[in-house]
Amino acid sequence: MGGLSHRPPSTPRRDAGFTLVELAVVVGVLGLLAMTMTSAFEGMGQARQHNAARAHAESARQALRAFAIRNKRLPCPDTSPFGDLGREAGGTSTCSGTANTGWLPYESLGLDTPVRASRLRYGVYRGSAASDLVAPQPTSVDAPDLEGSGGLVAALAQGAKAAPSTLQPHYATAGVESHCGLIGSTFANPAFVLVAPVADRDGQGGNHPQFDGVHREFADGSDRCVAHPGYPGDAAFDDIVVAESHTTLLGWVMTVVR
Repeated sequence: MGGLSHRPPSTPRRDAGFTLVELAVVVGVLGLLAMTMTSAFEGMGQARQHNAARAHAESARQALRAFAIRNKRLPCPDTSPFGDLGREAGGTSTCSGTANTGWLPYESLGLDTPVRASRLRYGVYRGSAASDLVAPQPTSVDAPDLEGSGGLVAALAQGAKAAPSTLQPHYATAGVESHCGLIGSTFANPAFVLVAPVADRDGQGGNHPQFDGVHREFADGSDRCVAHPGYPGDAAFDDIVVAESHTTLLGWVMTVVR
């Protein structure tokens, strides 16, 4: 009949839902996405930790410079086991001999003391009597030093000329973290050095697990070697090193007190 429309024959419909193969593919894709997101978040967290440690060390550098200008010397390290004292260990009268490494004396610098895992390890150059940056000798009466900065300037100048010594805080100028203590390495002694721990990358534990590689010994006081300030780190090492040379600090002091 002309009034009737003709429809194409219907095809069988597939039952709604996923097959086992499709479900496995979806689960696999979701797993890859989750792994990617987790890695991204971990990378962001590590970057934040690294940047925070760098900012902490640079802030401490500025505080040490200000202390040097104000007191005409650098502070003595906090030699308590974990840096809980927060102050110079008895001042210059008891900071003698080999006491050239310790914890940053936060309270003496006017800084808040952070939790133990974030505290900076601090080393200061204390060479001969003429180059001891913690207790500079007064300048000659023939050259009056009304501001009292002459002793610090003279000590920095002497330290800049002194031969490198592994008895003072030092790093290998080759720039490789593992060169500390190797025979034939060339060393440099900074006026002061700061080591900021980030995370326990080498998994060695100990009393100060946040410090990696050679810094485990620097943290417990058994060695005075640190990684080169320019060392980029690796899978087992992420500490931050900030060092100020004698000549850099001398130039800065001369500019400020002029």
